[in-house]
Amino acid sequence: MDERIARLKTSKEAGILVENARRLGKLELAAQAQQRANELRAIEEGYRSPAEQAIAAALYAYEEQQSRLKGRTFRATRTRQMLSKHGALAAAERMVLQRKPSRGFEVLEDAGLQELSFEAIIDRFSDEFSTQAVQAARARLEGKPASFISSPSTSSHDQALNMTIANLPVVLDAEAEAFIEGFMDPGVWFQARWLPRYTAIIRDISDAMAADRPQDVFEILWKSAENSISNAGQGILKYDTVERMRQELVEVIRDIYADGSPENFNQIVARFNDWKRKGHVGMVPRLLIARAFAGIHPRLYHTTVDSHSQNLVIDWFAAHTNFRAPRSDSWSVQARALVIHIDRAGVFGDNFLVRNIFPWFVIEQIRARSSSKSLKPGHSPRPEVAFANLPSRQRIISLRHNVIQTALFSKLSVEFGKDRVWTEYPTGTGGYADAIVRHPDGYCQLYEIKIADTSAKVVRQAIGQLLEYGFRPGGLEAKKLFIVGEPVLDDVTRSFLVRLREDFNIEIDYMQVELFDESGVPVLQKPVEQEF
Repeated sequence: MDERIARLKTSKEAGILVENARRLGKLELAAQAQQRANELRAIEEGYRSPAEQAIAAALYAYEEQQSRLKGRTFRATRTRQMLSKHGALAAAERMVLQRKPSRGFEVLEDAGLQELSFEAIIDRFSDEFSTQAVQAARARLEGKPASFISSPSTSSHDQALNMTIANLPVVLDAEAEAFIEGFMDPGVWFQARWLPRYTAIIRDISDAMAADRPQDVFEILWKSAENSISNAGQGILKYDTVERMRQELVEVIRDIYADGSPENFNQIVARFNDWKRKGHVGMVPRLLIARAFAGIHPRLYHTTVDSHSQNLVIDWFAAHTNFRAPRSDSWSVQARALVIHIDRAGVFGDNFLVRNIFPWFVIEQIRARSSSKSLKPGHSPRPEVAFANLPSRQRIISLRHNVIQTALFSKLSVEFGKDRVWTEYPTGTGGYADAIVRHPDGYCQLYEIKIADTSAKVVRQAIGQLLEYGFRPGGLEAKKLFIVGEPVLDDVTRSFLVRLREDFNIEIDYMQVELFDESGVPVLQKPVEQEF
């Protein structure tokens, strides 16, 4: 080392030497002086260990390169905030564990200063960082993908949660297994309708954030009441507030993407509290904040983003899967613990999107037990035809069950009124009833449709489901059960139902629903296939 470099005591002295060396064309001396200036500046700013000082030097080098490229003084505000909030080592680890290389890494690499990057520092001081961070850093330095990168999952909070939860075995009781089985039916609303929309919106958010375009998801996260992640309901901010705070809210999106941990969730809430205190916002939109975390970090958080609903879910998981929630009032802490618990159960494999909507299925089932007003009466007709592509031909297949269900709804609506009839009603046991009628006093009639060519087959197929939906613990406690089919009820099957009523006190009956075409001619009972 040049003696002049060794004699430097302050970053100011080193800076003067840098300027003089550059003016005299002594570029090698200027480079050494600049390196020493950064080292001294790091010490002066409180960075103690060699690893911390190296991280600070990387920050300074990045700022210098950006200042040169932009032609003006550049200050890496967000990086400095992370260093201040998390400490140098933790902040560097979080940034290296991002799926996309940081801007700092790209700038230093382009300048031929890759050895100053956080990745190089973590590689050099590997004993001071997590194994995952070291692997990610080395993968990036070698230009290799690191699919396991995910910064928030390695937070100290998650490590503590994992250690706590690991001591409790996941035990699924019969109700939990029934709920999971019912939820995984591809025909249920959650799988058939919500999941495709949810998958698409998560992909849009992921693509925008990977391209460093948080402004592209601003409307999705802050302005949309229903965005296929969750419905914000009354938790939405006023339109003029959102527009006035656009820049700040885009910055919040960036910060959430950079750090999806529960600690950062609480920091974001605190930021909104400060804005509320200053009159910038009229409320702290906790539900929107939670929804933003769930949308940006779907691997970490489920979609039940309001605390009241999450508490219902937590109580159910505690009762039926041996879950023990951490003592915290924070939605994020509870949500992370629940997601870790569900993952440990292993029932959804790597399909975290399916996992994330399962809690809402649980909520719908348990709310059905109390005649919840959130379940609105009515009927959403399902397709009457579907297309099946076969190797040599295409067939139109009549979805007869759906047609019968629509006809049944019309029939019951005439008799009881539309405000008393529901179709696809959650049973509270993990299934869905084809139809129910609920009287003002809570009296419930339960209907199950089966497609078969004889009434005996219809009854045989329906009776088990009716008994389960009506009388299994947690079920609908129906006062009367109806088996619904197209065939005329034969005498033997009629006698069987009479015996169930008289000898076993089961209020059960058969209802025939016939279909007619526009000219009043009965439609064939069997599904129709037409070849093209």
